[in-house]
Amino acid sequence: MYSPTYGFRKEIYSLLLALFAAPSLSWAGGLTLADQSAGASGTSNAGAAANPQDATTVYFNPAGMSRLSGTNVSAGLLLMDIDALGRDDATRATRADGRPVPGDGGGDHVGTIVVPNAYVTHEVNDWVDIGMGLFVPYGLGLDYEDGFAGRYLVDRIDLVSVGLSPSIAFNDGNGFSIGFGVNVLYASAEQENSVDYSGLEARFGLPAGTLEDGKVSLEGDDVALEFTFGMMFDLTPDTTLGFSGRTGTEFELQGKGTLSNAPQLSASGLVQTDVTERVQVPIQVPESLSIDIAHQLNPDWQLLAGATWAKWSRAAALSVVSRESTPVAFPAADDVTEEPQSWKDTWQWRLGAIWQATPRWALKAGYLFDESPVTLATRSPATPFEDYHQVSVGAQFQNPGNGWTVDMFVARVFYEGDISIDYKATDPAQGQTGFQSEYDIIPWNLGLQLSQSF
Repeated sequence: MYSPTYGFRKEIYSLLLALFAAPSLSWAGGLTLADQSAGASGTSNAGAAANPQDATTVYFNPAGMSRLSGTNVSAGLLLMDIDALGRDDATRATRADGRPVPGDGGGDHVGTIVVPNAYVTHEVNDWVDIGMGLFVPYGLGLDYEDGFAGRYLVDRIDLVSVGLSPSIAFNDGNGFSIGFGVNVLYASAEQENSVDYSGLEARFGLPAGTLEDGKVSLEGDDVALEFTFGMMFDLTPDTTLGFSGRTGTEFELQGKGTLSNAPQLSASGLVQTDVTERVQVPIQVPESLSIDIAHQLNPDWQLLAGATWAKWSRAAALSVVSRESTPVAFPAADDVTEEPQSWKDTWQWRLGAIWQATPRWALKAGYLFDESPVTLATRSPATPFEDYHQVSVGAQFQNPGNGWTVDMFVARVFYEGDISIDYKATDPAQGQTGFQSEYDIIPWNLGLQLSQSF
């Protein structure tokens, strides 16, 4: 089998670049797992950077470690139950040549997810504290059923990351503290989607159906560093202000990519064959800043508020590139032009309250509003995200006798109406397809956490 001619290979590269320009592996606000503490999640994370209750402050604001005494350990589980359905009667898709794609809404494509976390802090002396966190900062799992009309955009995504965060905090003994952390992040991702060659057929004058559909399978992983910082100081004896930030980072996921039924020119003419190559996919996680405030209204009531800004406009379109010296199925790095993702910066706003009902029992409630970086113009079946509201309630039980604290919460997310998708191909001749649908998504979050002070 001969290698494709340069011209034909460039056409295939253009097709693949167009396919992967869709945000099918990009991280959005909907992929950030902000629930890292059942104690903080009971108030929808309101005031989390200004109200350190346990060792989970390592995640929200490392400066908060200075407000804890001795050694503190927290471990918890988060359960996310998400019902996500594309409406069959509202789902339509077209091939690159304009022909309709037979199929449906893909069924319930998100399952139940269980996410663990663990944190520890230690007071070294009166002015230095250290800590460590093990957590899952980002994740996404989508698995559409066979027959999904949007299969040329995405079939399946499995993305998970794990972070290890050594941190240190300093305080001046007068209500001011500052903290720093290094997040060592490991990310692993797998993706599959079908490939529509009808645009390639049209470009070369081939009859429709000459080429069988292909399938792309990608897998890769990487380790990256992200830095965190935070400050905390008392405005009054009853009011604390906290700032925290993350620098963001970029993963260079390296692994392998397989393209089935890849068109090739051979001595006998045009044939289709499976090709596997080493590939690389860069993914950028943007920086973010948070501000929170905690006010002790009286001995029984604490009021909390906060906001987080994230620079998602920095995100760029994906570039899947081959790491082979002579690429065949995937484009070489020199053939890739990075394009803006056209996402927007986002704000999240939070309010919460804690009522100390008895010396051992505290009841919590919270509300947040979270903007999506994905707009209708850039939304796809891989990123069906929309602005949402969340209401949460929680409870905390403290046992002064043995130092154990138990936190639990439940939260319900409400989207602002149905999530509409109207994905339009930017260049149908290069293989992109159109897709329209209406999504019904109902997420519930539950969490349980055990904490101990020594």
